[in-house]
Amino acid sequence: MQDLSDRLGTFLFVTAGNALVVVIVVAVAWLAYRVLARVVRAFVARAAADPSPGEGELGAAQQASRRAERGRRLETVAAAGLRLVRWFTIAVIAAIVISVFLPSVGSAIGGLGLGFGVAIGSAIGFGAQQLVRDYLNGVLVLGENPYGIGDIIAIAGVRGTVEEVGLRRTVIRDMDGTVHSVPNGEILVASNFTRGFAKVNERFTVAYGTDIARATAVINAVGEAFAADSAWAPRLIETPVVLRVDPVLDPGIPILVSFAVSPGAQWAVAGEFRRRVLEAFVRNGIRLATSQRLQLDTPLPIPAADSDGAESGAEFT
Repeated sequence: MQDLSDRLGTFLFVTAGNALVVVIVVAVAWLAYRVLARVVRAFVARAAADPSPGEGELGAAQQASRRAERGRRLETVAAAGLRLVRWFTIAVIAAIVISVFLPSVGSAIGGLGLGFGVAIGSAIGFGAQQLVRDYLNGVLVLGENPYGIGDIIAIAGVRGTVEEVGLRRTVIRDMDGTVHSVPNGEILVASNFTRGFAKVNERFTVAYGTDIARATAVINAVGEAFAADSAWAPRLIETPVVLRVDPVLDPGIPILVSFAVSPGAQWAVAGEFRRRVLEAFVRNGIRLATSQRLQLDTPLPIPAADSDGAESGAEFT
């Protein structure tokens, strides 16, 4: 009877010790997770409040919209990361509990876990590399903020307006209205046409013999009138002026005009400025260069030969 009591006491003592270890591990893990979550949320709030490159030129409403969007992105990334940490912590605690209270079961589960680990590793190595790359690139895109919803960008050979940015894909709509879903893993270079400011570069190729000084004066006068137009002035950052005369090439003399405009306005501004300059050229008698080409739709007739060998109807000089 005494021996049974000793064994029961030893078992209860060991069990109590193991339970205390488990409680301590759970408490430490829970506290560490709470501290990590607090630090991550503070970092997200600070990162969302910091202005990105090019936001200084935007209005207050646009800046607030960009900050809110950036905050949502970073919160998505932080929530996904914290979720992984939470499940990993739960799995570790469960493994500790099983190994402490059921050593034989714990060793069996450990072997099973090793097998599952090998299987999952093989699946990732052979079938899920692209998916993993998509998500990793998505984390970088959401964190670094190279573009946002509403920006006009070019990625993976596709150009259009961003409609959705997620962890796995970016959705953009091109000028034809076609929606493209681009995996983030395919994005190597992202070109943003609406960040900070844009440039309009127009070349007007005038004919040989044109008075370049006069043509330059006409273009600059059009630029000054364009910048003074109340309907277009808010979209212009600089007044359109002639930058230089480029090297003379066939078929004429290129005159380069370059100026900065608001992001996203470059296409409309370029079209209107081009129209005004062409109309001014017509009023001032300035001709654009044209290539001279000879196109034969049908072959020329071959004169018939006379019996004496002379071509009939042919004249020679």
